Amino acid sequence: MSDNLLIQALLITLVAFIGYMHCYWGSTMNNRPIIVAPLVGLVLGDMTTGIMVGATLELIFLGAVPIGASNPPDITSGAIIGTSFVILTGQEVGAAVALAVPVATLVLLFDNLQMMFILTWATHMADSYAKKGDYKKVEWVARFAGIGNKLILSIVVGVAFYLGVPVIKDVLAVIPQFIIDGMDVAAGILPAVGFAMLARMIVTKELSPYLLAGFLLAAYMEMPVFGVALAGLVIAGLTFFHDSKKQREVVVDDNEF
Repeated sequence: MSDNLLIQALLITLVAFIGYMHCYWGSTMNNRPIIVAPLVGLVLGDMTTGIMVGATLELIFLGAVPIGASNPPDITSGAIIGTSFVILTGQEVGAAVALAVPVATLVLLFDNLQMMFILTWATHMADSYAKKGDYKKVEWVARFAGIGNKLILSIVVGVAFYLGVPVIKDVLAVIPQFIIDGMDVAAGILPAVGFAMLARMIVTKELSPYLLAGFLLAAYMEMPVFGVALAGLVIAGLTFFHDSKKQREVVVDDNEF
């Protein structure tokens, strides 16, 4: 059992590293719960639960987007540990919600702390190489610091999985049932909060008619969510081509004289 847990911990570390390195390849969104949670399910042999937990946590963290110097909770670690906990203990999805949020917040604090040392040191080193005109070493330092930062976070998640899940099982055994039931209730409420956060960020006067149209299609015409998404894709395509055509016409008009 110990050897099996060690192998799983190594694979979980790999999943975390894949998630954290999303920014290295141009922000591919590999760090989102909808991606990493099913991968955790694949590692632990329960893909179905991984998908369910990932979808639930994705709704909760919809508005968790870094803006400027403001960083949201570390959704990758929260999704991985929360999904692992549910799969290994057999709890309901609500248990993942109760665990993912505090874990994500704690790892964010750790990440900020390590960046104070690692990235500050790397920045000063890169500055010294830049003054010498050694651009290759500047690039090397940037890559080393970026990958090193993500590797440390991945190892932290792997170690937390290896040491934390067995302990969590024992802690769960003494938690009253009404608290566990409360977790399930929270799992149903928090996705609405996450969606509201996202809507507050993206809904403007110009986009409000599209939101209303989607609501009418789903609520009154009983169109499936996938159908609404396809309709939105068509509208987005038409809008894109229409705006592109208008821009080309403006360019032609400017050059006519």
